[in-house]
Amino acid sequence: MSSETGLTIRQRLLRTFSVQSRKLGLTLSPSIVWLLLLLLAPLTFMVTMSFMNVNDAYQIIWEPTLDNYGQLFAGDGPFWETSFFQSLLLSYEIALVTTILSLVLAFPLAYLLARRGGTTFKVVIFLVLLPFFTMYLVRAYSWFLMFGPSGAINSTLIKLGLVSEPVAAFNFGKTAIIVGLTHAYFPYMLLSLYASLDGLDFSLVEAARDLGASRAETLKDVILPLVMPGIISGSLFVFVPSLGAFITPRFLGQGRVLMIGQLIEERINSLYAIDYGSAASMFIVVSIALAFAVAFRYVSIEDLGGV
Repeated sequence: MSSETGLTIRQRLLRTFSVQSRKLGLTLSPSIVWLLLLLLAPLTFMVTMSFMNVNDAYQIIWEPTLDNYGQLFAGDGPFWETSFFQSLLLSYEIALVTTILSLVLAFPLAYLLARRGGTTFKVVIFLVLLPFFTMYLVRAYSWFLMFGPSGAINSTLIKLGLVSEPVAAFNFGKTAIIVGLTHAYFPYMLLSLYASLDGLDFSLVEAARDLGASRAETLKDVILPLVMPGIISGSLFVFVPSLGAFITPRFLGQGRVLMIGQLIEERINSLYAIDYGSAASMFIVVSIALAFAVAFRYVSIEDLGGV
């Protein structure tokens, strides 16, 4: 009797676990297929193409080579003077400045939202997200109308008599691109910071103040360490897309700035140089992988999600 009961329990456990496994498999299957088709497959093709060549007939020569990587740094002068290296450094600079600017602008607002909440939170989030009901291309074109010698900013300053000629700072170029990218990715930084600040125990802040800590000391020793996961996740959400951006630089750079995304896009569209573009893209992929590796050394995946 006991052996039959034991066998029945064992069979039920096996049946239960097998059902759960099937349910889990059915649940994850669409995501796994989606991931394989839209991420891993293109990434594998890009890595493979970075070691292949394309002939004049636009046919892929399936013979491994390192020529594509050599062409990235080929030129009459040293490698740091090549267009690829200059574009790569410029992209790092713009992405880094955009990330820092987004952090500086979003942190006070996220702190205010975490302390207030309620109606204030709803109104501010609505105003921040309102522009994102329009296409990204439309928002980039809107900034295009703002900048330039005859843009809205310079025209307004001249009409008000504040300046006699267009201000170079409001012309197309690096500054315009940083402003456009900051506007584009600001909500990601804000929401990441808010997710961390919303779970912060503000009694610790009050205790630090009661014990004589200044506002700067409280920020440095109490607040920042506790919200570091939000800072890191928000920085990743801003830095990564800014690094490979090409729509905003095309509108707001007007040929004065050539970021790495523009360089890759131009080479592929004009010359069908998918071998060159794949090799150049590998530097972006490796940079992103290193950024995530550094982030995961200090925070977990749950922390990045604001949990």
